[in-house]
Amino acid sequence: MTNTLISPLSGLRRLIETGQIGPNENKFLDDKDPVWSPHNKIINVTPGPAWGSELVDQFSSTQTRGMRGPDVARFFTSVRADYGRMVGMQAGGRSLFFTGSGTTGTEAAAGSCRFPDEAESDMPAVVTMEIGAFSTAMGNCVENLGRKVVRLKSDLGEDLPFDQLREVLEKDTEHKIQLVMHPLNETGTGVTTDPKKVRAILDELNHSALLVVDGISAIGSMPANMTDMGIDMLIGCSQKGIMGTPGIGMLSISPKAYERVYEADKALANAGIKKGQHYLHLTKMIDAMDSMGLHLETPGNYAQFAVALDTLAIEGIDRVCERHKECSEVYRAAVLAAGLELVAKHEHLRSNAVTAVKAPEGFGVKKITEVLNIMFSKHAVEAAAIPGAPDLGWRLCATGGIQPQHAMAASIAFLMACDEAGVPVDVEAGVAAATRKYREVVKYHRPLPGVDAYGR
Repeated sequence: MTNTLISPLSGLRRLIETGQIGPNENKFLDDKDPVWSPHNKIINVTPGPAWGSELVDQFSSTQTRGMRGPDVARFFTSVRADYGRMVGMQAGGRSLFFTGSGTTGTEAAAGSCRFPDEAESDMPAVVTMEIGAFSTAMGNCVENLGRKVVRLKSDLGEDLPFDQLREVLEKDTEHKIQLVMHPLNETGTGVTTDPKKVRAILDELNHSALLVVDGISAIGSMPANMTDMGIDMLIGCSQKGIMGTPGIGMLSISPKAYERVYEADKALANAGIKKGQHYLHLTKMIDAMDSMGLHLETPGNYAQFAVALDTLAIEGIDRVCERHKECSEVYRAAVLAAGLELVAKHEHLRSNAVTAVKAPEGFGVKKITEVLNIMFSKHAVEAAAIPGAPDLGWRLCATGGIQPQHAMAASIAFLMACDEAGVPVDVEAGVAAATRKYREVVKYHRPLPGVDAYGR
């Protein structure tokens, strides 16, 4: 032992070497005889904040530029425009960045298009389609804003309730419904939906409601194109498929949505009614970004976001989506061959961002938590439970910078943790199936010129 402080870790080293560290902070480890592991690197297969690329990590502590001045305005505008192109925003639309998260974008959208007669009408102004915890939270958001909302629900693991939506829209002959909201990817249950089917119902009925899609765990993980899918408002965030840190909630709007937002706000103003929103006021944010290129308030980390956009463009967005699919195929091969079931009830609904796995009957929240603890503390893999359904199972995610080798390691960790916790699984069959799928999908990696494998 040395008394010389040679690095910021020297004080901790001294405490460990002299036995001055107390009992385990994590009681789960009390009977596990744990070892010190200063070189451990956790593989994060939670939905987010997602595992980013090494290049993006280099900018994780970089502050964005000052928020005033023409150079900054041009930079901010360029980043938003590049993001708009990535999500296929329609010409004439706007990509708005709010400081916050996906919830910020959700609330900004949910509070928009409010007309003066809404409070007096018996008809709903918003329809939400809820198939899991996060789309349920979307419905809660609308309800908590004091808006009349019809909340259409499907069982966990099922598709959107299309028949219920059609019935509600057919009754709305005066087109009082302004927004139809649903998730592109339900992060809680690992179910991916098809916005084109919702758009087809709106078009068939010639209904004027805007299609608002939660793309929070979809953007940068699977196809999410506003033009191709007929989306009027697309909600996103910086910390999932974009691979940044939390801090930016994105809301991209079509020209149709742009006109409707201004029409509604003008009607409220003429009626002498206050909007009831300040920072999340869409027309105010659009006016600020159109006139100055800047934010109403302090912006998020555009510099990091810009690096993330560049890394996605270098890889190619089609390849990004393909990689997420490959990782999810490794997960699915492992868990299905091991004898477990997925939450998604039909093959075409299986998400390529989130693989939700059902716990066997009789193995509830205590065993689910034990498996997660073993994965984290023994195998250095961080996974997640299923929100809103604590007895349902686990989530293994491909969101962000996850590669097939990480999915392979996480699959092995998950099956071995299940086995150690007493959850009945066929580890050997699961690992063998994952290995076969991994061998099928893994690619050679070409290093970037001037950048080493560690992003330096």
